[in-house]
Amino acid sequence: MKQTYFFLTILMLFISGVIFSQQKRLDSLIKTTTSIADSSNINLASDLIYQLSIDEKYDEGLTFCDTFIRISKFIKHPKGTGRIYIEKANIYNITDKSFKAMQSYDQAENYFQIAKYDRGIAVTNNNKSIIEHRLGNLEKSINLLLKANVYYKKLNDSISLADTFNNIGNVYHTLKQTASAKEYYKKSIAIKRKNELKTLGSTLNNLALIYIDTKEIDTAIVILNEALEENKKQNDSRSMSGTYSALGRIHLDQKNYNKAKEYFEASMFVGGKIEYKRRLVITKHALAAIAIKTGNLNEAERHLNDARIKSGELNSISQLLVNYKYTAQLDSAKGNFASAYEWQKKHQNLLNEETKIEKRKNVSITQQKLENEQEQQKTIEKQRLNELKANENLLLQKIYTYIVIVALIVAMTFIVFIVKSRLERAKYINQLNETNQVKNKLFSIVSHDLKNEIHGLNNTLNLLKNDIISEKEFKAIIPMLSDSTHQTTILLTNLLNWSRSQMNKLQANPTMLDFTEIIKDKFRFFESRASQKGIKLVNKLTDATLVYADKDMSTIVTQNLIANAIKFCNSGDTITIFKKEEENLIQICFFDTGIGISEENVIKLFSEETISTKGTDNETGTGLGLKICKELITLNRGTLDVESTLGEGSTFCITLPKTSDV
Repeated sequence: MKQTYFFLTILMLFISGVIFSQQKRLDSLIKTTTSIADSSNINLASDLIYQLSIDEKYDEGLTFCDTFIRISKFIKHPKGTGRIYIEKANIYNITDKSFKAMQSYDQAENYFQIAKYDRGIAVTNNNKSIIEHRLGNLEKSINLLLKANVYYKKLNDSISLADTFNNIGNVYHTLKQTASAKEYYKKSIAIKRKNELKTLGSTLNNLALIYIDTKEIDTAIVILNEALEENKKQNDSRSMSGTYSALGRIHLDQKNYNKAKEYFEASMFVGGKIEYKRRLVITKHALAAIAIKTGNLNEAERHLNDARIKSGELNSISQLLVNYKYTAQLDSAKGNFASAYEWQKKHQNLLNEETKIEKRKNVSITQQKLENEQEQQKTIEKQRLNELKANENLLLQKIYTYIVIVALIVAMTFIVFIVKSRLERAKYINQLNETNQVKNKLFSIVSHDLKNEIHGLNNTLNLLKNDIISEKEFKAIIPMLSDSTHQTTILLTNLLNWSRSQMNKLQANPTMLDFTEIIKDKFRFFESRASQKGIKLVNKLTDATLVYADKDMSTIVTQNLIANAIKFCNSGDTITIFKKEEENLIQICFFDTGIGISEENVIKLFSEETISTKGTDNETGTGLGLKICKELITLNRGTLDVESTLGEGSTFCITLPKTSDV
């Protein structure tokens, strides 16, 4: 084991050294590139930036791109400028920033046009076509590919033609024009076989998918077996993953679920880090469908949860629709018909929204056609006026007056439109910035806090699985696992409610409820954790405590306040719940004899700044719990107050109305 860690450490140090060496060489090139005589430095910089992107050093790569673009423009080297823009676009493409990638590809093409560099223009158009295809702009994608082909034919570059033929086949496949798709795939395969190209396996996969769609399964299997052999020979993990996925799809259609599961799992395993997110989502959904069919409902739920998160990241409505459908089937199989009905409603609502989007697209296309027709009509009218001008000189002044008036109206309309568009754009930018802040916070928490909790659980289970610890030792750490699971549950609840509150999705549904019952229930929930830390729980709410509030929100607030109290108490401390009644209000207080909070941090508890402090047993958190409590109580027309003395303890009091009339 020690030897393994030693070799891993050496490997990491080596990789870090390579990356550092690349950055050092780039820094050196920045200093030495001062004129067109140093243009070869730009080509070397392009290669080094490409290597940084391979090593997933995207931010560093983008920084160097911007620097070398400035240098290349300064020394008037348009071909080099285009090459750096290509690398910048590739990084944006890898990181799913399609709009920025297209902007950079456009810049690259402009500079290649200036340099009259045909190969660069061809490569740029080919790359742009792939993005347009992914975005669903199929007509644009084909036009770009045909444009790239013109340059490749001019260069007599059959190898690059093979790639564009493959891409044209992809577009025709999406358009469901199977005959054309087969034709271009076969053209690509013929060239790749002749030249023994490494990408032959991926095109064989594409052709096999056509035959699967047309139910020619025997032909598809023959092609996939050839593709698998070719991919193994070339050690092409990405294409091998696609082959396994296609074989899994065949066996799934044939209801051979065990075999289908093997192929789909092999697809995910072989794909590894280079697996496309979209294919990963599709594979997860396939595995979920298999799990539902074979009765492995927990496994199905795990796959669906993973796929739902990734579908949201991809903003893929089609995959979310699949996810909602399978989730409804899962809940139905579990007998949870109410939840299944809710998922069906979500599916229908999303389907309706997608239909509206498609209608808006169609309306936009119609409007564009109408505008073009109007422009043509204006041209015809202008010609007619010119003829009248020649024939009727007496009306010349009147016609000019009319033209000026029309021009002024058009100009004023255009100005109003520009002002309105800029105001709306500013509004949308602000909304996007707010959404990005929420997203970044969510990603930060998921990638750090939640990931750490789940990794901890996974690593412990792997110890048992690999016989590194005995069952007796595992049983001894079960309380620790239970506590970790408990912490993860609270983290997820707070994370969900915080994200919903940031999107203004939270709404209270108050009813008359007995707060004493909530306290009793949560004391039972936290009894084990409190006992582990040697903390005494005291409930002084002996009789009914009726309040008018949302029960679920009140439960979440109670859970967070008790969890916080346990987190910051030591062995021998006490947590006491008591109440104070006024005429129309009830105040429920959570008092603990723990470590307390400093005056400085008390002020920050409910501010915009998020603070997270480790507990007495090194418990971690997100810093969102108390903010969620504050928002939930406010939604129920209540208040949350805190008093604390460092070293002596803290008291959190929530005040809620007794009735709906308050």
